Amino acid sequence: MSPRLLIWISVLLSGLAQVFLKQGTNRLASRVGAKPGALAAIVLGALEPWIWIWAGSFCVAAALWLLGVEYLDLSYAFPLLSSGYILVTLLSIIVFKEHVGALRWLAVGIISAGVAMIAVS
Repeated sequence: MSPRLLIWISVLLSGLAQVFLKQGTNRLASRVGAKPGALAAIVLGALEPWIWIWAGSFCVAAALWLLGVEYLDLSYAFPLLSSGYILVTLLSIIVFKEHVGALRWLAVGIISAGVAMIAVS
């Protein structure tokens, strides 16, 4: 598999992992109600499947990142991580029905332009 593809899959999986974590914490909060103590949050979090999916996703994303960055310039690969901001913003709207204001969209547009310039360089 090409190193560039490994990096892009890693970025995609990292963005998805953020959604998995948010889903897990939302479910945890709905089950617990009030804010639990630190130990209770750790124990309950360890029982939440979405949090395990988040952890697994990050492990796979990190492995793919290591494989890809071995063959690419870090100055090329690292800025591509910013595309995760774009993905997470879009997924937040789709999955969690979050509102994204105009200023945040402007920021996402600037990030997108930067990622596009690096990707074609």
